[in-house]
Amino acid sequence: MHESRRRTTLSYINAPIHFSSGQFRGRCVRAELIEIQKADLGRKYARVDRRPLDPPPVVQLRLYHIHNEGTDYESEQEVQNYDEIQNLGLLCNADLFSVSAHINSSSEPGSLSHPPHQLSPVVQPVRPPSGGHSLPPIPATDQLLPSSSSSRLPVSDAKLPHLPPHVHRDPFQIPDNLKYTTALSGATFVQPACIDYEGKRALVFPFADLAVKIEGDFFLRYRIFDLFSRTASLVDVPVQAECYGGSFHIYSTKEFPGLQPSTELSKQLSRFGVRLNTRETERKRKKKGSETNTIPTRSSKRRATRIPQSESECD
Repeated sequence: MHESRRRTTLSYINAPIHFSSGQFRGRCVRAELIEIQKADLGRKYARVDRRPLDPPPVVQLRLYHIHNEGTDYESEQEVQNYDEIQNLGLLCNADLFSVSAHINSSSEPGSLSHPPHQLSPVVQPVRPPSGGHSLPPIPATDQLLPSSSSSRLPVSDAKLPHLPPHVHRDPFQIPDNLKYTTALSGATFVQPACIDYEGKRALVFPFADLAVKIEGDFFLRYRIFDLFSRTASLVDVPVQAECYGGSFHIYSTKEFPGLQPSTELSKQLSRFGVRLNTRETERKRKKKGSETNTIPTRSSKRRATRIPQSESECD
């Protein structure tokens, strides 16, 4: 019984949903997630100097009203004014997957045709932003590392495959037991920001402080849900949409090549109040010993400017 309820929670992904409560009560709405900015690289997480993924991953939420669903006249229309969407309760979650683990699993016949052992367990309600009532339980997505994995992921020697952002309509195409979400540091749940994007208002979810604790090639899976929206046939909060992002590489501290100038989208997010680091120029990794050859130390300066004080010193 409980297992079937978990599957029902995931079965709403990227499909039209009839809401019985929340801001879309009495309407049929379809949600769509699109990664509009992927991370290219990152430096292995360190407590002393944590460097987030660069550029910061950003996904866009698009909402469509479904009219005459199930009839010959069925149609959908995108929300015209995203400023009217209530942001409170809208959350997007990011999960981490290894490229090498996904490729190895995909090479085994039938390995992805069965649902994972654990799909989407429910966590306890979290405290609401302002007291008064409890928030509903939400699907937990940060599972432990696979028990068969070591503390360090193997880095594939092959060329990193191209994984363009796209939507998977089958939630079991990549099993949850391949997740490495506990290797993420930073906010894996973020709220949306409404910004100007491509000449229109858009709801976007910026993951500005995500870092990865292990080296290797990875990609992210994004899922969106509304804590205050319900369907008549489901007790839990449904996952409304998901998408998979492009791949990126996590370098060791010694191999990290540096950072490129900030993208225009990152600068736009900063102008709209999103807290993230922006750069106008490229930042390359400093070569060890490059400064010691050109900049004199304090002790050498003292020796160079020391003035003899007695005749014995002059001799």
